Amino acid sequence: MRIRKPHTAVLTGVVAAVGLLAVGCGSLEDWKADSSGDRHKTAKRGIARPEGDYRSTLTLSDGRKVAVRLVRGTGVQERHQDAGSTTWSAWRTLYKTDADLCQGVDLAEVNRTVSLIADFGLYCSDGEPPTESVAGVGTGELTDWGIDITKDFDGWENASINDDGSEVEFLYDSDAGPYSLRWEQGEGFGKIVTPEG
Repeated sequence: MRIRKPHTAVLTGVVAAVGLLAVGCGSLEDWKADSSGDRHKTAKRGIARPEGDYRSTLTLSDGRKVAVRLVRGTGVQERHQDAGSTTWSAWRTLYKTDADLCQGVDLAEVNRTVSLIADFGLYCSDGEPPTESVAGVGTGELTDWGIDITKDFDGWENASINDDGSEVEFLYDSDAGPYSLRWEQGEGFGKIVTPEG
């Protein structure tokens, strides 16, 4: 599946900023500094702030934390931390690839269900479209993750989690129309729904 759209760092940054403000996730009062002086997104909206281009950490609604990073030559790695703990689990590879890293790791959470979006591809960090788009869902104690890979695809733009955390829908709005991929608890990932049907 090949979808192409113009990619520039400036355009991507502007669109991302406008999108965050439009959904109410970009207001200054949502940010606070922790004891180390780092700024991070509060957990009340369940969306993580990327820490640089290749890593994000999210504080879940129950106080736990999950961190995901993209590692050159390895792929997608995850670790998590119990509420009130200072000890992280060991890094674990969720998806192995040697492809180049793209910019950004997106995490979101509703009711203990965590969604993950990441991309890989040749020259992807320079604006070329990804060749491997990762959609992931972690539940429960975050020891089990469902991972779906879409090849030669512009990448998922957003993940929508229903109120009880039992369904996650990954979305991409192309010029031809919307693409979606659904994950359901107990069922896992379904097939991509394309504008063509």
